[in-house]
Order: sequence, then structure tokens, then C-alpha cells
Amino acid sequence: MSNCTSLNVRGAIANWAGVSVSSLTSQTQLNGLGGKTWPGDAPSLITVLEGLCNTTIPQEDYELFETVDDVEDYLNVEGKPDSE
Repeated sequence: MSNCTSLNVRGAIANWAGVSVSSLTSQTQLNGLGGKTWPGDAPSLITVLEGLCNTTIPQEDYELFETVDDVEDYLNVEGKPDSE
């Protein structure tokens, strides 16, 4: 089973930002989350996501991510909530 699930991706995002995973929705903005800046603070999270999803995310793609949903769509995660 893949580790590239919505739950794992959201857990990584929450851990990175220092917020609870239950506070995240698909429309949660990455920039400003838990006091983090995007894409300035992105590298540590990107490293975790690359490991979870066995992929490489080029630095030029970081700016494609504005919300949690953008990250999940890019990674084509499993188990993504249909509606929030």
C-alpha cells in the first residue's frame, strides 16, 4: 500500500506547520500556515512529501502549490476526500 495518501500528506503538512491535522481542509492556504512562508519554508516539507510519494518535486513547481488541494492534486494522492 502506498504511503502517498491524503491522510499522510495532510499529516506531513500539519507537522511541518505545527498545526493539528484536523484543522486542515482542501482549501487551507500553505502560505502563512502555522507562521510558515511559502515557498520560502517549503524545502523541509517537500523532502517529506517526496519520500512519502516516491517522487521528485522540482523547485520551480513549488509555486504551483497554494492550498492543500494543490499539493494533493499534484501528487495524485489516494483517499482524497471528495468534498469538504
